[in-house]
Amino acid sequence: MNNIDITNRFHLKGSILSINKSNDDLIIINQNYSVFKIDIKTMRLKELATLLHTKELPHKYSKTTSANSNLISLAENESNILSIAEIQDITKIIARLDYHKKTISASAFSNDNNILASGGEDGRVHIYDTNKFQKIMTLPYRPDYISNLNFSKDSRFLFASCFNKSNMIFDYQRAKTTNIFNTNEVVEWADFFDNNSKLFMVLRNSNSIIYDIRANQTINISTPFTSWPSIFCINDDEKLAIVGSRDSTIYIINLDENTKIFSIKLDNTSGISSLYLYLGKIFVGFTNGELIIINYNDKDGEFIESCNKKDYKKAAIMLDKNIFLSLLPCAKIFDDDWEDVLKDATKLLSDNKIDEALELVDPFLRDERKKEAFNFYLNSKDILKKFRNLIDEKSYEEAYNMALQIKFLLKTSYFQDLENIWHKTFNHAKKLIEENQNNAESAKKILEPFLKTPKKSTIMQLLNNINIFKDAEIFVKEQNFKEYFLLTSNFSYLKDTELYKKVLMLGDNIYQKAINCENNKQYDEFERLAKFLQNFPSYKDIITSHLVSISKKLEMLELIAANKKDKVYKLALEFEELQYLSEFKDYCKEFDTLCKQAKDLAFDGKVDALENIFQDYIKIEYWSENIKNIYKIAYIQDFKNHINDTINWTKSINNYIDIFGKDDEILEFCNKNKLDSVLENSDDERIKITFRYQKTLIQQ
Repeated sequence: MNNIDITNRFHLKGSILSINKSNDDLIIINQNYSVFKIDIKTMRLKELATLLHTKELPHKYSKTTSANSNLISLAENESNILSIAEIQDITKIIARLDYHKKTISASAFSNDNNILASGGEDGRVHIYDTNKFQKIMTLPYRPDYISNLNFSKDSRFLFASCFNKSNMIFDYQRAKTTNIFNTNEVVEWADFFDNNSKLFMVLRNSNSIIYDIRANQTINISTPFTSWPSIFCINDDEKLAIVGSRDSTIYIINLDENTKIFSIKLDNTSGISSLYLYLGKIFVGFTNGELIIINYNDKDGEFIESCNKKDYKKAAIMLDKNIFLSLLPCAKIFDDDWEDVLKDATKLLSDNKIDEALELVDPFLRDERKKEAFNFYLNSKDILKKFRNLIDEKSYEEAYNMALQIKFLLKTSYFQDLENIWHKTFNHAKKLIEENQNNAESAKKILEPFLKTPKKSTIMQLLNNINIFKDAEIFVKEQNFKEYFLLTSNFSYLKDTELYKKVLMLGDNIYQKAINCENNKQYDEFERLAKFLQNFPSYKDIITSHLVSISKKLEMLELIAANKKDKVYKLALEFEELQYLSEFKDYCKEFDTLCKQAKDLAFDGKVDALENIFQDYIKIEYWSENIKNIYKIAYIQDFKNHINDTINWTKSINNYIDIFGKDDEILEFCNKNKLDSVLENSDDERIKITFRYQKTLIQQ
């Protein structure tokens, strides 16, 4: 293909099911359960092993395989056993996990490599420790089998989608479900972005959805695909999603707007089954076994230089050779400058200079949205010409009427020209009256061309209430915006003045500065600007909300500095956004370290050792579910350690049920140890007691 730079092609047998990073290499797993390694430096492919030998192959879009820095997970077709292999020169299976009761349908490693999740047709999602391959927890039951699993970048959240179109987000760090929501079709793939606060999903019905995790709501639904999307990855700055489909089309999606920037059909007749973005390259796996590597590096910096110089034509020529250069941050100029370029193009169109207009916008038309916008104006060039002529002929009444009837004219540079003429005329008339109120007739004559336009009301107010305009100017000059906006609310015609527009622009600029100060943690300067903005009605509520937020951030930082654990985590529960602070995340690392130590002890059934580890956290609600889960692991292992001893299993198991209920863990323990009769005699209506630390649940 002419407009992409394919640097390498490999041909394997069977669909490419997954591409994952492993240290400095990429690990490829295909439909035949063969594992390959690509050396990033040399781009050489090496086969490591075939891990499973079976005639029954998984589906060509199967989500059962995954890899991390040193491990691989995979499951045979129609199997409930998850196999774990270690990546070495001699790669082989080192563990088999059989916790699922039905076929495994998905698996995924966390980004920190510490945990592995598997989902099955039994509606269960199990999470395992990657050091000992022991189960850490089972997520709440889902009503259908799991379609895919995805961890957040920080490994805190796990997204699990179901074939009944229900979806769950689980907070692994706190061991609790945070979100359950439905989509209008099965989610094919998902990933987190924007500091793990949002979720981007592609669905089987060609929809893409952006979901706000904190607000627990869908904020955008779009239909950017013409074919079934199968997989995607998000670029490093989390502004774009690169989506592959079942007809081998790649779509580039703007994550801010959930809109398609462009799409390109690859020269492969099968479908895209896997994607990975790494070091300026897109690794694309197909269902027919082909693997291609697309380069989007700006090798000599020529594209970046062209963008910096705003040499659109030269940059566009380079895009024609490699459209994926548009993934580079410098390509943002094609968005930033488009509005001004389009305005210039519309002027050329109204002069019937179509070729010049086309030449001007041509570098921007790789983006389908921009192409549509320009074509709209191109098809409306006669309307633009007529509108411009009315302005040139000073037929302002007809020009305003035309703009009111044909709404898109309001967005053109010509309408802005018309407004500028009005403001200039109005200010001239106002100045005459201010100098001498006897000049009212002269002012009226100057304003006469606008008397039959929507400006009539403002003109009459000027002629009759010149002092109101004077007061408005004085308030702005003195920066008394509270009184100024009170005046504009009482005399709405003031909103049609150039002064009002300038004040709004000032407010917008200050708001942007304030937000930048907040993002850069310049809180004193933010507070100064915020106090100024509180006099602007359109910003009062939102800026007050930001002030409250910053107040809580500062309170959190003080509590962290003082190491007041109970208050830190209580505040984090009250204001969820504080959980996304980098300082709070760092503060949680102490607990994470203790948690790892505690899990190792729990896997050995050493319940009595946990109290000492969790002594500073045992009463903190924020961590209660996580601590409770670790105790659960320890209690079950304690049972296993004493299975051959003389134990009153009825009382011991009921002690467990009183705290945790009849969950999967106790059911599995009883089933394997022929203690089902204890469960049968246990009252299902037993009221669970509040968890409290106990050294053992075993009774002799």
